[in-house]
Amino acid sequence: MDDSLRVRTLIEILKLSENYLKSKGVQSARIESEWILQNVLGLSRIDLYLNFDRPISKDEVEKIRNYISRRGKKEPIQYILGKTEFMGLPFIVTPKVLIPRSDTEVIVEKAIEILKQFKNRKTKVLDIGTGSGNIAISIAKYCTGTQITAIDITLDILKVARENAKLNKVEDSIRFIEKNFLKNSDLDETFDLIISNPPYIGNNHYENLPEEIKQWEPKIALYPGEDELIFYKAITNSYKKFLKHNGHIVVEIGGDYQLKNVKSIFEMANLNVIETIFDYTGEARGIIAKNIG
Repeated sequence: MDDSLRVRTLIEILKLSENYLKSKGVQSARIESEWILQNVLGLSRIDLYLNFDRPISKDEVEKIRNYISRRGKKEPIQYILGKTEFMGLPFIVTPKVLIPRSDTEVIVEKAIEILKQFKNRKTKVLDIGTGSGNIAISIAKYCTGTQITAIDITLDILKVARENAKLNKVEDSIRFIEKNFLKNSDLDETFDLIISNPPYIGNNHYENLPEEIKQWEPKIALYPGEDELIFYKAITNSYKKFLKHNGHIVVEIGGDYQLKNVKSIFEMANLNVIETIFDYTGEARGIIAKNIG
């Protein structure tokens, strides 16, 4: 009998997938192969391991092969599966939006800490450059009663964010607005907290990014143009119009190399930089500033 016609088992397909991804230089080949099989077969990780002898149908094999082939071409696993996780919450992701990173969780955690201090008072938050909505939605989920305005530059981006708000059942807590903040920073309300993970990757750093990022993720969400600090300048030039007295600004930065310059921009705008946020590796990942003027 032709071996190509033989029905293969789950464990055989898993090993073939893992070996193929390893040959293509995918570092986490085993776990990503497992994710793909879990997604196609509708199994949890435990069920995957309990069903190694399960036969895989021809249609399932074809779908797995398609996903593995795409991953071998360095398409991000999150785009292939159409989903990811952030702050313990599920998110839909498409190539229209940046894939949420775990590094950003430390920024959101700090924002939540600040908002929790308000206790029973309802707070208002502005999320500049919401993307998939991961920041706004996480705040809405963990700070019940907070009202959030989330802005981004195109309706295509906001469509994904709205879908994620519905997925996480916080659509009533978030107002999504199409706006190019660099061209128009006018807003019709004031906020207790402004948060942003803006495009901040400069020319040199962008060129050195992995091909996986440059080829697949939206450049508009990563590269702000010639001036990598332009969004920080835009925020500090306009915050007085919509940030309440004693309100906070929490922003993500590119790392230690940007810290001094970003702090300087905020301090020159009469904002009090009260904290540097570090990620889990000890790298500077953001700052917190307070409007005391």
